[in-house]
Amino acid sequence: MLFTLINCVVTVTLASFVTLCGQRQVTHQLPWQPQFSICDNCSHRLCWWQLIPVIGFIVQRGKCHWCGARISSFFPLSETVVILFTAKTFSFSWQHNLILTCALLTLLYLSITDFTAQVIYPLALTGLLPLLFILSPSHFLTSQALIEIVLIGTFLFILQFLTKGLGTGDIYFILMTDFIWHWEATAQIVLIGCILTIIPTIIKRGKKLPLIPGLAISFIVRLLFYLS
Repeated sequence: MLFTLINCVVTVTLASFVTLCGQRQVTHQLPWQPQFSICDNCSHRLCWWQLIPVIGFIVQRGKCHWCGARISSFFPLSETVVILFTAKTFSFSWQHNLILTCALLTLLYLSITDFTAQVIYPLALTGLLPLLFILSPSHFLTSQALIEIVLIGTFLFILQFLTKGLGTGDIYFILMTDFIWHWEATAQIVLIGCILTIIPTIIKRGKKLPLIPGLAISFIVRLLFYLS
C-alpha cells in the first residue's frame, strides 16, 4: 500500500510537469520560462497549494484564487486518471512501472497539446513504443503487419481528404496504435475514442472537440483490460 501510494504521488507529480511542458510548448515557451507557474488569465504567480494535483483545483472550486477565472476541468480529470491508472497497474517490477509511466505520460502530453492547441508532435508518439516490451504482439514487424498499417493509413488519409474532419495527428496516433497492438484492438480504441468525443460535442451543442484525448482514454482502458 505504501509503495503504491509513493508511486502514485511521483507519477502524478510528473504528470503535472508534463502538463506544464505541453502547455508551454504550444505557446513556444520553454518549460523553465517563466520560472514560476502563473495563471493564464491574470499572470499572477501561483502558490504551492494551488499546484497540488486535483486538490488545488478542489480547494479553489475550479476558479483562480486571484482573478476568479474558470480553470478547465480537463486538467484535474487528467490527473485523476493518472492516479487511478497508476494505482491499478502498480507492480513491484520497476521496469513494468517505468514502461507504463512512460506510456501514460506520453498519452497525457499528446492530449494536452491537442486539447489546448489542436496539435500533436509526432515525435512524442515514440513514448508509446516501450509498451512493446509488455504487450509483445505476435504480428510485430511482420509483412502482414506492415501491409495492415499501409492499408489503414491509406484509408485514413483518403477519409481525411474527403471529409476534412480527421487531423493528420489523429492519423499518426491511430497508426502508432495499430503498430503496437493490431487492427482489432485499434478498431476498438478508435470506436470508444470517437464515442467519448462525440458525447461531449453533443452536450456542448456542436462545439468541435479534439479527438486525441478520447483516443488516449480509450487506449488506457484497453491497456487496463489487457493487464488485468
